[in-house]
Order: sequence, then C-alpha cells, then structure tokens
Amino acid sequence: MKEDEQIQTTYTVAQNVLYCLRCTRECCASLLYLGAAIILLNVAIPVLTTYLPKAVITCFTDNHSFTELSMTVLTLMSGVAVLSAASEFLKKYFYFHKYKMNTYYMKCVSEKGLTTDYCNQENEWFRKLQTESFACCNGNASPLTGIYETLINLCTSVLGLAVFFGILSRLNIGIILFLAVTSGVGFFLNQRIVKWVGENSAERFGYQQQLDYINRSADDLRSAKDIRLYQMAVWFTKLYEQNMKGMAKWYKKYTAKLFGVAVCDSGFALVRECVVYAYLLTLVFHGQISVADFVLYFGAVSAFSTWFGRIIGQLAALSQQSQRVQYFRSYLEYPEAYRREGGVLISEKESAKVIELRNVSYRYDNAEEYALRGVNLKITPAEHLAVVGLNGAGKTTLIKLICGLIDPTEGQVLYDGVDVRLYHRTAYYKLFSAVFQQYSILPVKISEIVAEAPVEILNAASVHDCLEQAGLWQRITQLPQGVDSNFGKTIYDDGVEFSGGEIQKLLLARALYKSAPILLLDEPTAALDPLAESWFYEKYHQISAGKTSVFISHRLASTSFCDRILLIENGVVCEEGTHAQLIARKGKYYSLFETQAAYYREEGEQGGANANEKNVAAQTV
Repeated sequence: MKEDEQIQTTYTVAQNVLYCLRCTRECCASLLYLGAAIILLNVAIPVLTTYLPKAVITCFTDNHSFTELSMTVLTLMSGVAVLSAASEFLKKYFYFHKYKMNTYYMKCVSEKGLTTDYCNQENEWFRKLQTESFACCNGNASPLTGIYETLINLCTSVLGLAVFFGILSRLNIGIILFLAVTSGVGFFLNQRIVKWVGENSAERFGYQQQLDYINRSADDLRSAKDIRLYQMAVWFTKLYEQNMKGMAKWYKKYTAKLFGVAVCDSGFALVRECVVYAYLLTLVFHGQISVADFVLYFGAVSAFSTWFGRIIGQLAALSQQSQRVQYFRSYLEYPEAYRREGGVLISEKESAKVIELRNVSYRYDNAEEYALRGVNLKITPAEHLAVVGLNGAGKTTLIKLICGLIDPTEGQVLYDGVDVRLYHRTAYYKLFSAVFQQYSILPVKISEIVAEAPVEILNAASVHDCLEQAGLWQRITQLPQGVDSNFGKTIYDDGVEFSGGEIQKLLLARALYKSAPILLLDEPTAALDPLAESWFYEKYHQISAGKTSVFISHRLASTSFCDRILLIENGVVCEEGTHAQLIARKGKYYSLFETQAAYYREEGEQGGANANEKNVAAQTV
C-alpha cells in the first residue's frame, strides 16, 4: 500500500502547531509562559540597541552635558545587559522543560508501539512511521519540541517587525512595501524545498530504518556471537556504508536546493539594501531628516529586513517541522484493526470452547502468495492438536490466526461459534498462553519474567511450581540470588545468561504461570538437547492437562503423543489424523517421518560419544 493511502488525515501547518501547543498545555504549561517571556525580551533588546546610536548623536547635536550623555548611554546599555541576562536565564529553564516534553512524546510513541494491533507491527509503512516518530522526539533536533523555538523566533520576528514598521512608517510607505516584497521572495523558494522533502521523504525513511537496524544489531548481545563467528562485521559495515551513501546523496540534493535559495536571497538582500540606503542618504542631503534620524532609520531598515527574513525562514522551518509532526500524528492515529471497545466479553475463568477455522486463507501485506489457503479446522476443548510441516509451510501463521494476533484475509475464525472479530480482542487474548519461536524477555528478575509482573504482586509459590514443571528449577537453585537473579547483561553486570534450551524452558514457565485454558507451543523443543527433549515429551500431558493445546513442530517424532496431527504443506492442510492413522496411510506424513527417523537410527548404529543421547531421541521416534 502506498504511503499516501496510509495517512488517514492530512493536517495543515496551523493544525500541527496547535496540536503541539495543546500537548504542551496538558503536560508542561510552564513552557508556554517561558516562551512568551523570552519573546518579549528578544524584541526589547534589539529595540534598545537600535535607539542607542540615535540617543548618543542627539546628545551631541543638542549640546547635552557629558554627564547627561553618560547617563543616557549607561541607562540604555544597562537595560540591554539586564534583559540579555534575563533572556539567557529563562532559556536554560526553557531547555529543561523542552527535554520534559521530549520524554512525553517518546512515551506516546512507546505506548502506541506496545498497544497497537499486531497486524500493524507487521505493516511496512507502520514500521517506517514508527522509526520516524522515534526520531521526531529524540534529541535537540526533535521537530516536536524544535517547533517551540521556531514559534518563539517567529513570534519575536513578527513583534519586532511590527515595532520597526512603526518606526519606518514615518518614511515613504513605498519603502516598506519594497522591503516586504524583496524579502518575501525567499518564502516562495523555501516552499518548493518543503514540497520536495515531502515527496522524497519515503526514500530517506528507508535509509534511516536500515541504519537503525544495523546500529541495534551491533549493540545486541544476541547478535554478537553470529557477527563474530560468521565474520558479518565486514558485511554490516558495507551495508552501513551503502545506506550512508544513499542518505548522503539525499542530503546532497537537499543541501543543493538550500544553497540555491540562499544565493537568491543574498542577491535580493544586496539590491534591497543598496536601494534603501541610497534613498536615506538622499533624504539627509536634502535636509528632510536629521543625522540622528538617519542613524535610527539606517538601523531600523537593517532590523526590518532581518526580522522579515527571519519570518520567511521560520515559516519555512515551521512547514518542514509540521511535515514531520504529520508523520508523528499519523503514527499515533494509525487505525487499529481489532475491536477494543464493546464486543463480546469473555469470563476471566472461562474454560476453553470450540475453536473453528472455516475456509481460512491468509496473505501477508505486499505478498503475492498466500501463507495459508482454504484451511478448515475444528479444535475441541481439551484436545491436544499437533501441527507439523517443513519450515515455511504456514504453521506459525496458523497459530497467529487461532490466537487472534492476525485476522484471516478470507474466511472466519470462530470461538464458541462467534467470529473472533466480534470479541473484545484484549479479552480474547486472555484465553491463550503461548511460547513462540521469536520471543521477548525483559532484563528483569527471573521471577518477574515468569509472572510478567513486578515482585510486589507476583505469586512466588506459582513461580516456583511453573519453573519446576518447566524443568528449570534446579538451574535456578544454583544461582546466588535464585529467582531474584537479574536476567541478561544488557543492563546488569551481575545478570544471568541462559543457554537457548534454558531460555525455552523459561518461556514455557512463563506460559504456564498465565494458566490460560489454551496452550500454544511453537517449536518449544527446538533448542533442547535430546535428553531434555525426551523429558519434555514425558511431561507434556502433565503440562497440558485439562487445556486445549496446539503443538507446532517440524520434527514429526515429537507429535506422536497428541490426539490429532495436521500436516501442512505450502499453506494447505494435506493430511490429518492420529499418528497411527497417518503412518498406516503411508502418505506424505509417513515419508517425512521415515526420512527423519532414518537419521536417528543411523546415528544410533554408529555409536560414539553421543550414542546415549541419540538413543534417547530414537526412542521418541
């Protein structure tokens, strides 16, 4: 889907500015008062500075005493010094509160990412908006808070322009119009740059997204082993350089356009000032204005041009910042696909009901082929279903459909006879405990990982029982702080590192702690050694007792203890039945089973250091 189709609402610059101001009023209203005070000070200082030369010359021409001259200069300069000090003091507080607003915006981005529907996280344009939104509220260049400084500069320039307009109004009004027209050319040139940035932003997003991924991978402890063992550092460096070249090429075009505007602006400024200064000199020679007034108007013309130029520049900057605020708002307002309000509710202690898939097909965004096609399946309460197939067959997609992470492209998923789309989706999620191949573990205490809750509210006895059932308790008892040990070294120097198999056991304990009526296990033994795998198969019935369970594996030997087995091939359920029935048919399941079993038999016959482990694995076959 194209980017412009994804943005539901396009806002004007004024609407985006008001949005930022509303957010500021709700989160940090003092920032607005600080900004207003800084604006007044920023206007007062140059006004006093402009009047200072006129005051000095007037003292000389009117034959004032040295004392009067000194007092005039001292008063004006003291005023400038005091106002400048006050302005700098307020700016320090302003930057502190600006950081507070950055934190607020970052929180909004994080909350959207954590709560948005899963299908959005799989959408390419949504992820690009997410990357841009994080960039929008990160650092001093953040457009969301940078817009405050732009507004301060813009309001200062408008107010200053009004003051100097009043000073110059005593001259020919044509001079003011000439200054305005020649200064306004830059605005229209800058608008063309803003339009170009908007039309080419998707290219920059792509480069930025890849650079962010490489940076995260370089710092990710889980990637560290692969990067070193497979000498991926050189490859990553090349990818980084390619994307940096692409980014540099984009900014080179952007800078060239800015340079062109700057050259045109400078040319008009030269013509503007030559004409106006020649006019002022003519008035002096003809005695129409005094020397003191000439100095005042000379400074006023320079200030007027400066203020007007700043207005043009700040309006252009505001347009560019507004464009990025638009992406930020598009991300936060990205539509949710699933029902969150209303809908059918589910009792907290409800037991599993019948799950049914009716002619379900699913195709991922931008994919040409269907991941699943025409699946018809009914899972009865407390049934233990196994789903097998080669990698990429569509097994994980089936799991996502069952638990409501994604909705079918075609067909229906029903729970207790009701389309899943009609349920309150968050309530529906409570029915499921899951162990996925791709997992997320927070760097917190082990007990908190299992309970997915802080220590203060978790049930310590349940944590112990679940770790025991998952076969990890003995390992936990060997740790100095037991279940209170911190996990991982990304944050804690004394953090505990687990092997792949131990992590899978930890994930299983987390799924058991939730104690949901439906258990989804996606390759739960993939990282286990044969002994641990055999132990898991023996414990499976105890773990899943009274629950509906769906067990996914590409190892056919691991599913023989399930009530029913589905074999998926190329997104289609090609065989279904018990292990004995499928073996008796001698179809695709039988062929795959024999192929996998032959490996273990051959290894068992060869013996060797790992013969005992292979024999254990062969027994499961």
